Amino acid sequence: MLLGLLFCFILVQQGISQKSNTPADTTNSDYKTVTPKKDTIVQLHSPKKAARLSAILPGLGQAYNKKYWKIPVIYAALGTSTYFIINNNREYKKYRNAYIARTDNDSTTVTSLRYTTENIRLRREYYHRNLEMSVIITAGLYILNIVDAAVDAHLFYFDVSDDLSVRLQPEVRGFAPGSYNGGIKISLSF
Repeated sequence: MLLGLLFCFILVQQGISQKSNTPADTTNSDYKTVTPKKDTIVQLHSPKKAARLSAILPGLGQAYNKKYWKIPVIYAALGTSTYFIINNNREYKKYRNAYIARTDNDSTTVTSLRYTTENIRLRREYYHRNLEMSVIITAGLYILNIVDAAVDAHLFYFDVSDDLSVRLQPEVRGFAPGSYNGGIKISLSF
């Protein structure tokens, strides 16, 4: 089977390599020579560059794609999730230290919290779980920022016409003499 695949690969390669590169001045009129102008440089919009820019600094890929309105949205989302990371980390450390102070069997360590030891432990676990979720959500938003920049760069040259519409019309058709059927015709214009 491997030998058969290798044989097919060789045939395809030979078929590709035997295509003629006939210049335009020969008898075959299907070929045209195109000489690029020396002044013209064609620069394509690169999805890789947009993704890299967004990975370096969130929102930079969106600026490269000329989608400036997305930059405040990205920073608001990342700023909010960063706030929750900081807040949950502060609360987690407070309840962690209070739980350690309560359970270390040392009478000299005192905590100012007026909760029971079980309540302190439950709050410590609650804020630890919230801290982990906040980190995961922030990482997800960062990755979503990169994916959004790459997708926008892929669709940068996609032409969206102003005449995108759906039109519904009643329609009556006759399939046989004396037999008519009614229906709805859906027309998509793009």
